[in-house]
Amino acid sequence: MAKGGRREGAGRKPGMPNKITATLKDAILMAAEAAGGAYRFDFVIAGTGYAADPNLRPEFADFARLILLWRDRFTPPPDEEDPILGAHPYLGPGNEFMEKSPGGAPYLKDIHCFNPAGFVSFGVPIGDVPSMKRGLPSVTAQISRDLFLADFAHHQQRMTGTVPADYGPELYAKAVWRASN
Repeated sequence: MAKGGRREGAGRKPGMPNKITATLKDAILMAAEAAGGAYRFDFVIAGTGYAADPNLRPEFADFARLILLWRDRFTPPPDEEDPILGAHPYLGPGNEFMEKSPGGAPYLKDIHCFNPAGFVSFGVPIGDVPSMKRGLPSVTAQISRDLFLADFAHHQQRMTGTVPADYGPELYAKAVWRASN
């Protein structure tokens, strides 16, 4: 939140109506219109309630078919099939959506799902108060990692590049100890 908190419009959006229309404007930013305003996001943490199937969420209509679901990844024995569990998203370690076809929707990794839809992926309740201590650090770590890697070339240049001197030697040369001859 520290990096995002400095951005215009960043932070929580309390009082937003339940109906949010979201679209992907490009492969990097998501956009949403709600409560009479338009918003753009680098990362989204989706709190969508108890319906776990992304295909049922109107705000995911543009990309729900691209999200990897449990039924796409795991086929249970016939006597253990459960279409409701199979409709849950197959989430990554930071609660991020995974692509159904690798390379087909790389922006999905920037949408984090911290709600009951994560139950099947992690085997524990997600999104309630007791889960915050356990779950929010992994979501935060994944977002931090992704932000760092997205700007890696910039960080690497800053760490390994030539840094000009802040002050010239004329400001401190007289104060430097020198051995007498």
